[in-house]
Amino acid sequence: MAWFTALLAAVSLGLGLLHLLRLVTARRDGRSVVGEASHAAMGFGMAAMFSPVGDPVPPAVWIAVFALSAAWFAASVLRTGLVADDAGHHVVCGVAMLFMLGVGLQAEAGGAAGAHAHHGGGVAGPGAWASFVAIGLAGYFAWHVMRCGDRFAMARRARLAVPQPVTVGAPAPAVETASVVPGCAAHAPAAEGSTLGALRTPQTAAVAHLVMAAAMAVMLLTMI
Repeated sequence: MAWFTALLAAVSLGLGLLHLLRLVTARRDGRSVVGEASHAAMGFGMAAMFSPVGDPVPPAVWIAVFALSAAWFAASVLRTGLVADDAGHHVVCGVAMLFMLGVGLQAEAGGAAGAHAHHGGGVAGPGAWASFVAIGLAGYFAWHVMRCGDRFAMARRARLAVPQPVTVGAPAPAVETASVVPGCAAHAPAAEGSTLGALRTPQTAAVAHLVMAAAMAVMLLTMI
């Protein structure tokens, strides 16, 4: 499965670079600068976790980055509620990354400590609770994949919609609008032909979030 891990590392790295590019035009498009930076950090962090050659960044740096991200967006949720962009989703992402970092550090801590933990017996050991948390988080990200799929379909239909002629006196046709989906916020699309235009559209954001959520679910399930 080394090839699969390497593939996921490459995909996660690509997602991090994509959100880094979207960060350049975030303020101009009316998107959250902090949100794009958080997604970029998450992509790079996942790439480091999946990387078969090891992580060049010290764990303490990743812990600080994701703890700060989770705290920032948690404060945003407390101020404005879950309707504010995708703050709630960023909180879950930060907590999930911290959880995986913590479990990874505990596994690296070693042999002797792990052996002593198993001597205690009982089902509700550290491995058991970690598996329950991993399953719960993986379920959330699987749900998020489906939500982002819906978001992509709505954004695509909105883009392909062509205004129809309206008969005088007839009611105007209903126009379908893309609702805001947590974690796949309806970011302002770029103008056609503009710099990085294709990377700035809501469809691109939905696909990137979908792939990232799927990779997160896979990473969490491998911990069980």
